[in-house]
Amino acid sequence: MERVLKGDQSPLFFGSAMTNFGVQLFLDKFCNMGAKPMGRVVRSVDEEEEDEKLIGPEHEEFTGFIFKTQANLDPKHRDRLAYVRVISGKYEKGMKVSHSRSKLNKKYNLAQAQALFGSDRSSVEEAYPGDL
Repeated sequence: MERVLKGDQSPLFFGSAMTNFGVQLFLDKFCNMGAKPMGRVVRSVDEEEEDEKLIGPEHEEFTGFIFKTQANLDPKHRDRLAYVRVISGKYEKGMKVSHSRSKLNKKYNLAQAQALFGSDRSSVEEAYPGDL
């Protein structure tokens, strides 16, 4: 198992979804092998000093990391997408959040979060650390 976690070897599972043979064993093992949500180092820049700290998934306040943005996907609409990984806390539909690089008291309404899977989109009601 150590070689699998290091990326030197790939695991191999046998089963059949049609006859439901080995599916639950696979899902249990796959979930245990997956990486747990990790924290993220954040920097706060004061006028006098720069401070770094680790925010882990157990931190109660909602934090997320925007890792990709897209704009103008549809020429007929003015649309924008921000891909976010939840770092800590819980996302709930309609919550108001602030951004570390925007004005101090500016809040953004997260009313239309969506999960993308291929060309399908579904509304997200809540999300937890590790979710995208």
